[in-house]
Amino acid sequence: MATININVELFKRYAPKKKLEIIERLTPAELMNVTTATVTRIVKEAGENMWKSHRNKTLRISRDRRRGNSWNSTIEAVDLIKGKLYLDVYCQFDSTDTNTSEPLDSFLKYGDCRIQITRDDRYGNPQTHYFTYDEGDKQRVIRSILEEYVYTKYHDKLKEDGKNT
Repeated sequence: MATININVELFKRYAPKKKLEIIERLTPAELMNVTTATVTRIVKEAGENMWKSHRNKTLRISRDRRRGNSWNSTIEAVDLIKGKLYLDVYCQFDSTDTNTSEPLDSFLKYGDCRIQITRDDRYGNPQTHYFTYDEGDKQRVIRSILEEYVYTKYHDKLKEDGKNT
C-alpha cells in the first residue's frame, strides 16, 4: 500500500469530502510527516487576521474538533506570528486555568513533547506544571488541525453536500 504525502494531497483539487476521507485514513507515520510549511499554508489560507494585522493569523479549532493530552491541556488554535508557528495551548492547573504558546517545531519533534509553565502559588512560591503530549496525542492534534483547515476553507461546499460542520 502506497503512503500518502499529506503535504501534497491536501492541496490538490479534490472535493472537500474526499480530503476529509484522506485525512481520516492517514496512518500515524503519515500524520507525523506534516511539515511546518504545510501548516503555515493552512493558517495563511484558512486563518483569520490577528490584531488587525495581515501578517499574523490564527486558525481557531472548533470545540468539537479540539484535541489535547486527554488529561490537563487542549490545543485551541494555531497561530502564525511574524512567520513562526505556535500552538495556543489551554492548560488546567489545580485551582485555575490559563493559555500558553508552544512553538510548533518543538511540538512536532520526535518523542514526547513536554510543555512546562512556572506560576507562583498563593504563598509566592514558584510551582512548575507539566503538560505532556505523547506521539498518539500529537497525531490526534495534527489530524484536528488538518480537519479544521478543510472545514473552515470549504465551509460553504460542505454545507451544500449536507455535511455537518
